[in-house]
Amino acid sequence: MDEDMLRCVTEQGFAARTLPLSLYVRAHAEVLVPAADAGERLDLRAADIPLLDVAVAADRRGALRQLVERAAVLRILRSGHGPLRDSLPDSGGDAGADARDGSPPAVGVGDGHDEAVARAIYQELARRRAESGIEKGTLITGRDQAGGPSGVALRGVDGRIDCYLLGETAGVPAVGAVLRLDRLERPLCAVVCDLWERRGVERAVQAVLREFVVTTLPRRDDTDRAPFPYGDFHDVVAVGETDFETLAPRPPRDETGELRDRVRLHGHRASVRVLGPADRTALVACRLEPTAKSEPTATSEPSAGSESEPVRRPTTDTQDDWRPRDVAALGLRAPRQLSLTYERDDVRIGRVYHENSKMRTAYGTLPVVDIAEMSPPARRLLGQAYRDFGHARRQYPMRPAGQPRLLTLDQVVRRRRSWAAMGDGELTRAELAHLLTLSYGTTGAAVAGQDLRLPLRATPSAGGLYSSDLFVLVDRVSGVEPGLYYFHPGKRLLQLVDDERTLAEVAEYTGYRERAGEAAAMVVYVGAFRRNQWKYRERGYRTVLLDCGHLAQSVVTTATSLGLVAHPMIAFVDDYFNAYVGVDGVEDAVLYLTLLGPRRTGDEAA
Repeated sequence: MDEDMLRCVTEQGFAARTLPLSLYVRAHAEVLVPAADAGERLDLRAADIPLLDVAVAADRRGALRQLVERAAVLRILRSGHGPLRDSLPDSGGDAGADARDGSPPAVGVGDGHDEAVARAIYQELARRRAESGIEKGTLITGRDQAGGPSGVALRGVDGRIDCYLLGETAGVPAVGAVLRLDRLERPLCAVVCDLWERRGVERAVQAVLREFVVTTLPRRDDTDRAPFPYGDFHDVVAVGETDFETLAPRPPRDETGELRDRVRLHGHRASVRVLGPADRTALVACRLEPTAKSEPTATSEPSAGSESEPVRRPTTDTQDDWRPRDVAALGLRAPRQLSLTYERDDVRIGRVYHENSKMRTAYGTLPVVDIAEMSPPARRLLGQAYRDFGHARRQYPMRPAGQPRLLTLDQVVRRRRSWAAMGDGELTRAELAHLLTLSYGTTGAAVAGQDLRLPLRATPSAGGLYSSDLFVLVDRVSGVEPGLYYFHPGKRLLQLVDDERTLAEVAEYTGYRERAGEAAAMVVYVGAFRRNQWKYRERGYRTVLLDCGHLAQSVVTTATSLGLVAHPMIAFVDDYFNAYVGVDGVEDAVLYLTLLGPRRTGDEAA
């Protein structure tokens, strides 16, 4: 599980965070950060978060697996010995920082010891292959350029990823990937080693995408770009072609055993140290050392580009001379939006809801609704999507006489500003009537079945069910006494609901008390979930919110066309407003507010 890999990262003194990727990168990315930057936070200063490394894979677990390995390498490089080195048994050899060739050991993590050792050996072989120089390879054809072997690649970009077989290293096939994009200064390259060449193609694509992601990250201005970590073989010459489908369809049955045999036949032995086994995760460091006889056997003929001798790097005398291959060495920092985020638990319920409100192709996702089979009373209910406060002691007709003078659509779009200055005058009853009828009044009818005409309104609604209700808190509207009213769209009436609280009192329960106090009226949108969810079930919650958004935009647009100021607002105390309107907050709930006021004189051009 992902938690196992996360624990392996944190036990080494680091943290992992998800890196947002552009939509044209079909992959998942995680970044390694210091433990102090583990917590997701809302940082309005957009402070830098240092990136220690980046991992790219098909899914989160694959990326976290890579981070575990790179965290272990960083730990070795920085401390001079591996985590838990003194408390865990040695399985042979010395994989610590006192390496004779000056390079850090390769690190592998897996669900078991053998898998971890195999991954570590593969990484060590890939490093040697890249350093030995690459000039030619066999082009792999027949693979999906857009999706890659596991859907990991780029889409909709001007370029391509080519994969090559690059011979063998210690008897193990090497696979390289070259990403060529017209807008990149130079192609990007990556090389991996893997007994299973199909998986090698997948890993090579992931590795070269990692390099591409690194190039998209912002750089620190005071640092120079470090040398390219995978060597430079973008001019590799294709000496032949092989179809992807001809590669072995599955890995060897005893992969680790065969890997050790091939390495041994080519004059190397694997020296392994256990670093940190967890419940189901093994973490090991590995170094390949030459045996007494390092020449390959006669039965194992090296292929083009293979190495028969281990590549040695100059021995270093001090730990400070070692340079980890991480993003910090490349002079990069986190993108700004990485700190503007949240804890996963803060949005878990929303994510669960979204998943359970998706429409599926499977049968039975939503109930089948056939209006023709509904009883006449049920069909009539569909056309009565409103409340009725018919016994209210005050009612005001909202049937405006004549045509209002409206701004053009172009003027409305350019003039609309939520924070436009409001004047201290009144709205007219005619302005409010035009606003309500043009936003949510009945504008026509549709035939549904042989005996039903459904009213249509100025605002769209899922299934024509009109799951939003409009309430208006009046403060300064000529011809209308202050109070909370319900707008009955069928009768076109304002019906009194409550007149005991003033707008100034209600404004105290909003996030912008002074701004709300400037308004002449406040529109309160109430979602009627039952009116919608009998048909759409869990997905109905989405449609109620969408209906409310459509209606709010109609109110804002109409108000602006009338020369008024309309300020949408979501900052309010839910329980207070639900109790004020008279709904329970469960079956029906206040969703949104819009402040209304006259535009301040002299501000017409704002």
